Amino acid sequence: MSGSVVKEIAPKRRRMLDMVMVLGGLKEESAVSLGKVNEEIATLKKELSPLLEAIKEFPSKYFDSFLVSAEKMELLENVDDVGLLTNSISQFEEAVSHSDSKSLETILQLLQKRLDSLQKKDESDTSKSEFDISVHLQKIPPLIEDIESMVSNLEDLAKSEAVDAEEDLKELVTSLSDIISTIDKSPDEALAELQKIGTKTRYGPFLRTVAQLKRGKREERINDSRFRFLLKHNVLTELYRGLILFVLSNMGSKTVIELGSLMEIPTKDIQHAIVSMIQRGEVEMVGLDHHAPVFSRVLGSVPETTLVLKRILQQLRAMEKSLEGDDKSLVATSLNQLEAIYDRLQILGVYDVTSLSSQMTELREIIDSCVESAISKQSDSDSKELKLLISAGLEAFARFRLKITLEKGPNLVSGLNVYGEKLDPERYKTIMDNYLDSELERGTLLLIIRELGASTAEDLAQKTGIPQDRVFRHLLRMKKDELLISAGEKHGYLLYDVPRTPTEAEVALQTVSTIASQLFSSINELEELVSSLEPKDIGHLANLLESISKSRDKLAKVEFRETIIASEILANVEDPIKSAVSMTYRTRARIPSTRPKVTLDDLVDVDVPQVLEEYTSMMGYAPLLGFGTIHWDSSKCLGCKSCEIACPEHAIELKPHLQMSKFFDISDSDLEALPSTRSLFYKTVRNLATARSDTDITLDEESPGFGTVEVDLWLCVACRTCVRRCPGPDTGALELELKWNLPEVVKQISSQKV
Repeated sequence: MSGSVVKEIAPKRRRMLDMVMVLGGLKEESAVSLGKVNEEIATLKKELSPLLEAIKEFPSKYFDSFLVSAEKMELLENVDDVGLLTNSISQFEEAVSHSDSKSLETILQLLQKRLDSLQKKDESDTSKSEFDISVHLQKIPPLIEDIESMVSNLEDLAKSEAVDAEEDLKELVTSLSDIISTIDKSPDEALAELQKIGTKTRYGPFLRTVAQLKRGKREERINDSRFRFLLKHNVLTELYRGLILFVLSNMGSKTVIELGSLMEIPTKDIQHAIVSMIQRGEVEMVGLDHHAPVFSRVLGSVPETTLVLKRILQQLRAMEKSLEGDDKSLVATSLNQLEAIYDRLQILGVYDVTSLSSQMTELREIIDSCVESAISKQSDSDSKELKLLISAGLEAFARFRLKITLEKGPNLVSGLNVYGEKLDPERYKTIMDNYLDSELERGTLLLIIRELGASTAEDLAQKTGIPQDRVFRHLLRMKKDELLISAGEKHGYLLYDVPRTPTEAEVALQTVSTIASQLFSSINELEELVSSLEPKDIGHLANLLESISKSRDKLAKVEFRETIIASEILANVEDPIKSAVSMTYRTRARIPSTRPKVTLDDLVDVDVPQVLEEYTSMMGYAPLLGFGTIHWDSSKCLGCKSCEIACPEHAIELKPHLQMSKFFDISDSDLEALPSTRSLFYKTVRNLATARSDTDITLDEESPGFGTVEVDLWLCVACRTCVRRCPGPDTGALELELKWNLPEVVKQISSQKV
């Protein structure tokens, strides 16, 4: 080996090295002088001074206007969700603790008054008249017609938006086709044009890949041939993914063939991109179209009206079993119609839930009343149907599992299973008793949550007498089945709630109450920070101002009866907030944090997330994601190339290079775990050798089953795909360690500094 050749550090490792040098204070020779830093801080405080007055007054002015609008438009009178009111009261109480605003106190009093009135109404309504299920079931068909009409309107709106998106897509595809033909001739210009297309798709991974590639080329860490290769493969693949997400977001769910037709790209390239996007959690399969998988964008959260409709379907399926005659026929017809609507809503994905809110709420109330009436009329002897009805009617459990258990369970006692065994009747009875008890407990919990609003496991345990650990297990089970959703926290405990269809007033109140406490707390912290601003606080100041800016943007979307609340106040404060954010970011860029934050010893073997969380405010870099070290154990490797084939980034490869020294390091236990033919080969080589060989062998051509696994750190994104796909003995031949192992890097930095 020649000592004169120094291997280039991969670009990702170079960024890591830069971060280590900055945090360790090894670039102090390029640091801004202390006098210059103080001058920049003084200038920033002077520029922020006139803007901060408007920013500080903004929360109080907004909630003064919100109070006037809420009273004038009777906003709180349109809020009927007890759980939402309870949460809003606790959030406004916290906001009052951060401010002496009279408007906040008045809003809090109005919220408490509205909650008291709803609770008194529930208490006074104790006597229930005779309930006629048939009369109430007749209200369902007209509601379904209204819902179908609204869903059709939503579909028409989505189609009109898709038409506009298709025109934009055609322009992007045409531009892409022209650019691809110029990559070999002028790759730099092609990359710039591709970046323009990628900006329109707003696909983060593509933009990060382009930025990394441009940086590597600018710093001469990537030669021209490698640059063209990465441009043709990695950059184009990321752009295809961005275009796929653009289509799925704006034009609805599509098959691979439809995507290929729209994007004018071979379907094999689409399929390759789709597989990796599924692994990234960006797309999912939502159905079949003539046996072809239909793919959709993964939603951050399922619309609440869709979840409510799912629960209504579960109740109707259970209720159908207890009805007869015309009522049974009506429910069956309604069930088919609602199932079709549910499928259409799933394809729509994201939509305006307020358009279906009133109809879906009314339908839910009718179904709830019918289910409760049906339960009350069941006799104790009809335990099988009663328990099934309670379970499904109260959303206690997923319908298929309980249905199969009750209908097919007796066969386990009367007949033999596939192993020729018969279940002991007493054992079966014990299992079923425990199982149905759990179903009834889940039903009770759901009933309480529906009536009292979001609750914690501790609250539910106190109200039901069920042990808290059992309550917690039930809550986790029901949340997994999408019967419950998370609704925030209360004194450190997670709140659980049923999916609801909020009205326009409830959406407005929920948004405002969530922001209130955070906004006043940020303003108080901002005043303290600016009064004693130091260079190390620049990152924190930028984050605070950014948080206030995002809160303003969210409040700008709060409307009731087609009117933006406090629109004038929001418009007046928009420019001061954005100007303050821009000034702070510019100042932070002019005074880089190059003073020592940690010692080099602290950075040896440090976990990546800890570094990011602890030092993110000190660095000007984007988060350094995708770092890790792939460890290859040659004694477990079968040389099958599964890792190379499965890698979505082509970062791992089986090289035709034999490390003979490792043949003699394999232990007997490792040999026993290998396939017999491979184990015999290793033993034969060792027995034939007259001495231990330390000479490596380079094969003339690729030989399946032999070689050395190498990982390209520039391409590896630490996704674990190769680790999961490895069929080697035990846990496989590959292991991903999410650590920065830096002894050699620290040694290199120290020697350079000296």
